[in-house]
Amino acid sequence: MTMKSRTACSLVAAGLTLITTNVHAETLEIDGRTMEVRIEGDGAPVIFVHGALSDLRVWDGVIDALAEEMPDRRLVSYTQRHFGPGDTPLGLPDDFSRDTHVSDLIRLTETVGNGTPVTLVTWSYGGEIGLHAAMRRPELYGTAIHYEPILFSLLSDLPGGKRAMQEKVRKVFAPAVGLAKQGDLNGAAMRFMEGVFLMPEGSAADAPVPWPTIWQDNSRTIPAYGAMAPLLVGCEDLGAISAPTVILQGSESHIDTVMMADRASECLGNALTINVPGANHGIPMRAPEQFADMTSYVLKLLR
Repeated sequence: MTMKSRTACSLVAAGLTLITTNVHAETLEIDGRTMEVRIEGDGAPVIFVHGALSDLRVWDGVIDALAEEMPDRRLVSYTQRHFGPGDTPLGLPDDFSRDTHVSDLIRLTETVGNGTPVTLVTWSYGGEIGLHAAMRRPELYGTAIHYEPILFSLLSDLPGGKRAMQEKVRKVFAPAVGLAKQGDLNGAAMRFMEGVFLMPEGSAADAPVPWPTIWQDNSRTIPAYGAMAPLLVGCEDLGAISAPTVILQGSESHIDTVMMADRASECLGNALTINVPGANHGIPMRAPEQFADMTSYVLKLLR
């Protein structure tokens, strides 16, 4: 699996101003709307897409390490619409949707790519958004690395898929939903993350800084995230993506997560699966330097 080296065009930098949410963050104006971004380096663009109950801060450790390893890359992380800290309850805004998040990623890609195909690095829900963006605008994306993309519709035709999903609901979603219904969104966020990352119950508050803060800051998105309509995708849809793609999966992850990663890799037209020994869904949190090393290796492999 190879790809030609590409020379990046310069970023349209107008409208960038410092903000206070993150020491590294700036705002980028696109179509009259501001988007919180972090941009490091100058070169071939790489966009990092975060998952649920999080924001661009989840990539800081990875980008810090990669900025030293790969100074020839422009590393871009961003906060998807309505995620991140907020002073008021989020409610159920009409534009908190998968379709909105896909469209926002496409516009960001057009802006930072400026005619140059971009590499995607995604995690969890971010993988769903990244794959849909690549299906809609394949010319924008040259390569992709997806760490355990979450695409629940892929489980429907797999033997044992529905049972695996039911087990995830019972162990992870149901306890968090119960707390959310009681009005305890912070508790729901922490319980959800404990389930997803296979952490002991009650341990999320003791996770490394700034992770507990990130989860609590994004707890207000739980009702809107749970209410989003699905964007269904099948194997045939993914097969239309021809960009070289690597699917990373942890050997210790939930069975439904592994099944989705395996199925996505099978369906994609040009994909390779790499198993990460001893890891689960939380490796970008637990070992950002290791994730950066894997990303650097794969990016060099895909050149």
